[in-house]
Amino acid sequence: MFLALVLLAGFFPRDAAAQASFDDIARFLAGQPQRPESPLRQLEGYPAVRAHYASSQELAKTWNERRLNAISDWAKREIHPRISRPHVVKYPFSGPDFVHVVTLFPGADDYVLAGMEPLGSLPDFLTFGEAQLGAYLSRLNHSLRSISQRNFFITTEMREDFGQQGTDGVYSVLLYFAALTKHEVLGGRFIRLDAAGNVVEANAADAVGIHLQIRALDRLPDFPAQSNLYYFKTDLSDSGFKAHSPFKLFLDARPGGMGYLKAASYLMHQNGFTNIRNFLVGNCQYLLQDESGIPAEFFATYFNVTYYGQYAGPIDMFKEFDQPFLHQVYSTPGLAKPLPFGTGYRMRDQDSIQMFGIHK
Repeated sequence: MFLALVLLAGFFPRDAAAQASFDDIARFLAGQPQRPESPLRQLEGYPAVRAHYASSQELAKTWNERRLNAISDWAKREIHPRISRPHVVKYPFSGPDFVHVVTLFPGADDYVLAGMEPLGSLPDFLTFGEAQLGAYLSRLNHSLRSISQRNFFITTEMREDFGQQGTDGVYSVLLYFAALTKHEVLGGRFIRLDAAGNVVEANAADAVGIHLQIRALDRLPDFPAQSNLYYFKTDLSDSGFKAHSPFKLFLDARPGGMGYLKAASYLMHQNGFTNIRNFLVGNCQYLLQDESGIPAEFFATYFNVTYYGQYAGPIDMFKEFDQPFLHQVYSTPGLAKPLPFGTGYRMRDQDSIQMFGIHK
């Protein structure tokens, strides 16, 4: 059973003491202690919930010590001094991967994620019995296995996880990542886009996206009072991403800013994804990517690029997308700078790369 998400502005009624807030649910999903007045506190005594809290807290520690701290420190040293704070970050082919993009680029006004994963529903945990609750939390943890172990979601696994075998979409994962990255979730709603690309509140059946209003708990003075996290289920191939498609118009209304590409399946190396490729190189002021995003030689035509890491070529699954241009770049002594973390399909520090571009 799920809460109706057709309430005004996506918020739960303030006078409904028996209902949990969006932030309560996000903290619960991430295994974080509830505020004293949260109705979800009554569930914390269940063994399944205690086990979820313990495993989530251990996973959060692992996230930070093995990955997020290194990424954040690198971004503060290599990226942030060279850019103005991006008001918008565009992350196509992302799935629900909010955790990496906000770690790299904290304090944006708008985060725009896009993929083909279903939106899902918001669970009303107060209606769950202990067995149902334990099963849901177990499926959620199962759904997170790819990104927690690898640093990206595997599309085929998400199709399974967001089907009958797991949670029904990205909603819970987005809330989990918001809490994990120290954000308060102020509200949420289902949305669609009108013909002009404007955001319109929608019911779950008609929605094409999710809009979360979030606030960084450790925000700096130049951070916005709150940020918008958008996820759109949308086709980014040339047949879906066209000049007058609503999602294209939505992005057009948010020009410039930062583009981010990670584990993008080399789709923009192929003829069927030229529109989104050309949009990103023409629209973004800055762009950070691994080798699976925009072809590196094409990327360097439009951006002044700083190279990081070591290029080992694509993994076997994508061996046809080897890039001689990158072999030449990375074989030139002193051209590439060190990269202290693995990312994309190459998860080891010694064979992972990042390319940071500032538009010419």
